[in-house]
Amino acid sequence: MRALRYDRFGPPHVLHVVDLPEPAPRAGEVKVRVHAASLNPLDWKIRAGHLRWLPMFRGPPRTVGTDFAGEIVGVSAGVRSHFVGERVFGSLHPFGRNGALAEYLVAGIDRLAAMPDELSYEQAAALPVAGGAALQAIVDQARLGAGQRVLITGAAGGVGHFAVQIAKRVGAEVVGVCSAANADFVRGLGADEVIDYSRDDFTLRRDRFDVVLDAACASSFTAIRNVLAVEGCYISTGGDAASMAGTAIAGLLARANSRQRAVALVLASNSERWVRLATLTRQGALVAHVERSITLDDVEDAQRDMETGHGRGKIVVRLS
Repeated sequence: MRALRYDRFGPPHVLHVVDLPEPAPRAGEVKVRVHAASLNPLDWKIRAGHLRWLPMFRGPPRTVGTDFAGEIVGVSAGVRSHFVGERVFGSLHPFGRNGALAEYLVAGIDRLAAMPDELSYEQAAALPVAGGAALQAIVDQARLGAGQRVLITGAAGGVGHFAVQIAKRVGAEVVGVCSAANADFVRGLGADEVIDYSRDDFTLRRDRFDVVLDAACASSFTAIRNVLAVEGCYISTGGDAASMAGTAIAGLLARANSRQRAVALVLASNSERWVRLATLTRQGALVAHVERSITLDDVEDAQRDMETGHGRGKIVVRLS
């Protein structure tokens, strides 16, 4: 089978397409023929070696990617919850060596969920990590509610564009931060106000927010706390291990001297969250914006573009 792999940490040119044996499912796993997989910033950060010091991380050689959508073609003994021919989507554990950018993969049943009939493979593949992070941040961590105010940096990006939609779903007032080129796109997602980060410093505003979701990793709790409400919550998706550690330490200090919170988001990837995302898509409350669809041979250039931080929505890789 064709797969995208790298044998050492480095820049995008270390990626190359290889032929690998098809994997076989072990107990509790299914084999999936991958129709589409999506790219996340996490993919290029892992490839560049930014996360190599985290516990349980397995180094190169590695295949790329976590998010996928496809059709089950094999089921191991004892699996009763899924069947051959079922359309599924999900996300692999990011620290293992086997990635989603391959024609076939194996996944535990806790890493996938049934696809909504209304979705294409490309739309489903765009959901897991970015949609899951937005759902966890806005609903589970921040507990954002109707009438509250949220500011979202990187509002046009993968996590950000889902977060805008989810925040509007719960009835919040949404202020999105993005480039001028993406302002109309973010308004179209439902944002009540859009800030062009190149012209206005959102940390100097006089109004206050119940939640700040720093999906672009563009700020810090120290810089943002002046625009947080007295009991406000700052959530960072973590650009690297150092920023995650900094936010975690800030959270401990905030608890000691204020009622504000700082949270370093660690994504809880599991089938329960994918089911919740599927429900939101069926209800029309969540739509994945696919910026473009590419092939395995185009991923090197796509990751190079993603490193600039100026994406809109999601990039999806077609594998069939």
